[in-house]
Amino acid sequence: MENKILVIYVGIQGVRSEDIEDFVHKIATKIVPTTFVGEIIILPVQLSDTRVECINPKYITDAELITEHTELIKKLNEQLIYQLKELKQENNE
Repeated sequence: MENKILVIYVGIQGVRSEDIEDFVHKIATKIVPTTFVGEIIILPVQLSDTRVECINPKYITDAELITEHTELIKKLNEQLIYQLKELKQENNE
């Protein structure tokens, strides 16, 4: 695994629930890295601050850490899918 993972936690506190999807989409369209090789994950969080974390799997060499990292990414993906479904459900009500 050589690609980095860039996780962007977008603070949505104070954003109306019906505007969250559009708000996050606007941020996502502004992120256009030209030299970044990897995956970008954008997660809306109920905070006022937005933060960015970069995970570089290349530096993880211990088998236990690789397993832990793989499980964390799997959970992150599941949580992202769950949050997207929740947002869509809220917007359709």
